[in-house]
Amino acid sequence: MASVLGMLQEREAAARVRVEGLQEEAARLAEVLEAAEIELDRRVIARDVTA
Repeated sequence: MASVLGMLQEREAAARVRVEGLQEEAARLAEVLEAAEIELDRRVIARDVTA
């Protein structure tokens, strides 16, 4: 039978891996969002110039 401490350590390690994965995903999504915002700004400027 695994010790309580061992089980807690395993759960902590799993949670750490999950957090690291989510941090990486959040960074990637921040880059995607920034690119989309730049594209939107360019389209607004183009519309204003042609109006």
